[in-house]
Amino acid sequence: MPRAQPSTAGPVLHVGSWETRKNIPALQKAYLDVVRERPGTPPLVFAGASGSFASLQSAEDTELLRAHTRVTGYVAHEEKLRLYREASMLVMASVDEGFGIPALEAMTIGLPVVASKRGALPEVLGPAGLLFDPDEKGALSAAIRRVLDEPALRQDLARRGIERARQFNWDASARIARRALDAAVDRRRARS
Repeated sequence: MPRAQPSTAGPVLHVGSWETRKNIPALQKAYLDVVRERPGTPPLVFAGASGSFASLQSAEDTELLRAHTRVTGYVAHEEKLRLYREASMLVMASVDEGFGIPALEAMTIGLPVVASKRGALPEVLGPAGLLFDPDEKGALSAAIRRVLDEPALRQDLARRGIERARQFNWDASARIARRALDAAVDRRRARS
């Protein structure tokens, strides 16, 4: 029996393109699983380059997904910040992610991040995100439910995200680059 309780949480947010590697069909299907169980689930919002809805089992499922989804297309920086501030979480279902700038942006303002254990996302998020295995059936929908249902988890992810984001700054990057350059020079000198 679906739970019909209305949610006070903000939207489930995805920021980025709809490239194949972003695994948008898996996100849409996982979100739809949550909506079927809980009609009061906050909307799914896609910000960035848009594509098409996943091929779902039925026209009814496709319509249900469309009724609960908003696609903004590209948004200006201020609009993107507003979306981050209003959202309950950022979801990145990518099967390959080069870095994950949206994850870092979200962590910077304390928005919980749900992300796949693929590409650079585990390294970027560290202990600050809720990671799921995209090959495990039901893992993404379970992660979305947890963030919606567990206020303590949301607060913990927000706190850890802000702490983690502080590690990604120009000074820290410069120190890392300098150490790498010094190590390369030392290796070269040792060979000479």
